[in-house]
Amino acid sequence: MFPNLIAVPLKGHKIKSSVSWVSPNVGELKFNVDGSTLGKPGLAGIEGILRDYLRMKKMAFSKPIGIADSNIAKLMAIREAFILFVSSPNWCSTHKLIIERDSANVVKWVLNIEDVPWRMRKWAGYIENLKAKLTNWGVVHIRREANNPTDALEKEGVWRATNFVEVVED
Repeated sequence: MFPNLIAVPLKGHKIKSSVSWVSPNVGELKFNVDGSTLGKPGLAGIEGILRDYLRMKKMAFSKPIGIADSNIAKLMAIREAFILFVSSPNWCSTHKLIIERDSANVVKWVLNIEDVPWRMRKWAGYIENLKAKLTNWGVVHIRREANNPTDALEKEGVWRATNFVEVVED
């Protein structure tokens, strides 16, 4: 009856797009990581979940890191993902590591250490050393909505008294 009818958003109303997590390819493992703080700087925590192409969780971590600002927390979350992945001879010799982060700046810094602000160069240097131990890796920026698997762990990391690491055996 109305074949050419289209929906036009009213002024001031936003249309929300749907964003979801995408599985890695076969032969890849994907770490979604995040860092959060309560204040600037404030109590901080880091967290991450490693999954395979079947969406199966392989590992998760959540830990407090003391007092930090949000950018340092985000860099430390990526550093922790590299540390845990490099520590697993099975994974690092057979899979490509993909790390997803919802901070475009932090992704840019990990990909190019020259862009890192001086006060964070120490953390970026640690990441550079870990990157050198892997031949196949990538760090990718994603929208915040697609990084929601880490959100629950993120809130826990700030308040944790001890570190949490879970490894799921095959």
